Amino acid sequence: MKPFVVLFGILLLSCGEKTPLPDVIVSPDLFGANDTSYVHLTPDWDASYMGYSEAFIEPADIAIGDDGYLFVADKANNRIVTLSQAGQVLEYQNLDKIGPIENPVGLDIDSKLNLVIVNGSNTVYAWNQYINNIGVLSVITDQDSLGNYIFSDEQSKIDSVLGIYPIYIDPDPNASFQDVAFGPAGDNVLFVTDNGTNRIISLDLVIQTAVKLTNNRLHPLFVCNFNNTIASFGSGAGTVDDPRGIACDDNGNLYFTQLGGNFLVQKLLNDNSVYTSAYVLYEDPIMDLERFKGPMDVALGNDNAIFVVDAADSGRVSKFYNKGIKAGEPVDLGKQGLNQARFNNPMSIVVSDEEIVYIANTDDHRIERYQYTISDGDIPKDPQ
Repeated sequence: MKPFVVLFGILLLSCGEKTPLPDVIVSPDLFGANDTSYVHLTPDWDASYMGYSEAFIEPADIAIGDDGYLFVADKANNRIVTLSQAGQVLEYQNLDKIGPIENPVGLDIDSKLNLVIVNGSNTVYAWNQYINNIGVLSVITDQDSLGNYIFSDEQSKIDSVLGIYPIYIDPDPNASFQDVAFGPAGDNVLFVTDNGTNRIISLDLVIQTAVKLTNNRLHPLFVCNFNNTIASFGSGAGTVDDPRGIACDDNGNLYFTQLGGNFLVQKLLNDNSVYTSAYVLYEDPIMDLERFKGPMDVALGNDNAIFVVDAADSGRVSKFYNKGIKAGEPVDLGKQGLNQARFNNPMSIVVSDEEIVYIANTDDHRIERYQYTISDGDIPKDPQ
């Protein structure tokens, strides 16, 4: 299908309400006054606990939607698993049919419920939660000589948009996309790490066609066009060498991890789409040459605090300030919980709005959770 601009008004509405957090159990670690920690929430989520149809899960990445659903790239079973906030597999509205996709390693979801996926190939894929939720009656396939849209209700065409489909294929067959992140809401941009050709690229999301839903509304479908190379190969700040995880904040600043080069965790400041290194060697501890060994992913928490999971360094997690005079300095994770936790080849970290840290403990075949908690001794008291 050749791309064309769909010239009609489309309301992009909120597509779901955030579900409340379930009750959780805090592990019985010692937790006393003056100990502000990320405490371990139990049970851990393995295939058995999730109610997953497969014997085990190999989580490679996690993304959280605005409705609170968690999307997990399961590279062992070549599919995306959707979980509730209680850690249970969801099997309605086609949420259990996001696949097959070989070896998914990175994903993200935006406020319009577009889920994008990469799998180490030169292709970016998409799956749209909203149209699977509502249902599709027909697909726009062309326009006639008068400019009227031609709709098809052929089941194969409907199935092709309800499933996973490619939205960008890089012309370089050596490209190997490792992770993906949406830019700020409204920018319609996607950022992708590529360790096959050592670069970070930006892609523009453009409307290719649209579908008519069962509520008789039209909904757009997107593809991506290449926009720019944000960072290319090198060993210094602002360059990449074997890039892996990526995240983007509301100002369009980028955060990424890599396994080569001198600086394994970097922040790139966005100035009108010109990107420069935010932190400096010998001034900002996050740039220390020996601080990281093999960081696989980066995530942002409250106040855009930077979280890093380092697979090669016993799977430990680090946190850094990202604003004020302490920006770039490590944050104390407390005495228990996440501070002491070690993971087996963790490939992903994500932080929810409720400051729950989710870890893809990949080689232990489970997802672990850690909740930010302030001890009674740390709560300010009213003056007497």
